[in-house]
Amino acid sequence: MDIQFGTLQHEEIKAAADIAARAYQDYDYVTLYFPDAEERRRGLQAFMNCLTKTNFGRADMLAARQDGRLVARATLEAPGYQKPSLLQYILHGGLRIYLAANWHRANGFMAMDEAACKPCHDYQQAGQNVWYLSMIEVEPSVQGQGIGTKFLAYLEDYVREHGGKEFILFTNSRDNLAWYTKRGYELFHECVIEHDGRKIGSWSLRKMLRKE
Repeated sequence: MDIQFGTLQHEEIKAAADIAARAYQDYDYVTLYFPDAEERRRGLQAFMNCLTKTNFGRADMLAARQDGRLVARATLEAPGYQKPSLLQYILHGGLRIYLAANWHRANGFMAMDEAACKPCHDYQQAGQNVWYLSMIEVEPSVQGQGIGTKFLAYLEDYVREHGGKEFILFTNSRDNLAWYTKRGYELFHECVIEHDGRKIGSWSLRKMLRKE
């Protein structure tokens, strides 16, 4: 299996957003706020399109390709990353989220997402040479083939090459928690997210990146 890694190209923005939307379709983090599958699909598509377009050229966006086809994508926030303004999100399609999904559920989801990210943002700001892996997704149709493991290793090498000493992320999946733990990540914060009578965990993880 020949996998090529590199930076995400402008012409791949839509494909990258599509992969992210498909990858999160059945994720508890999303179903908690959007139990209806069709609304979830529409909302995720609008949300990921906006997020990918807004962060392109601002964050470090990397890609994995198999035979020239995009199969995984990631967004890394380097030290000093500047969060986009509300206007920048609007200019890149933010209002379409409210056309695709119920505004109350959409607002609740985005507020929850902001809160779940906060431990990583706080940790990054308090440290030095800390990089934040804000998003990583593998195309669902090719999951289970080892692409995610190889891609994560590439991301870690990328961060090392750019002077990073520590890599952080969060997940709301126990399976993902175990997966990252197996690959040397350790827990530095955990909490419970509750909505409409349902609860899910949120785990923030870190890994020291030693030179190889």
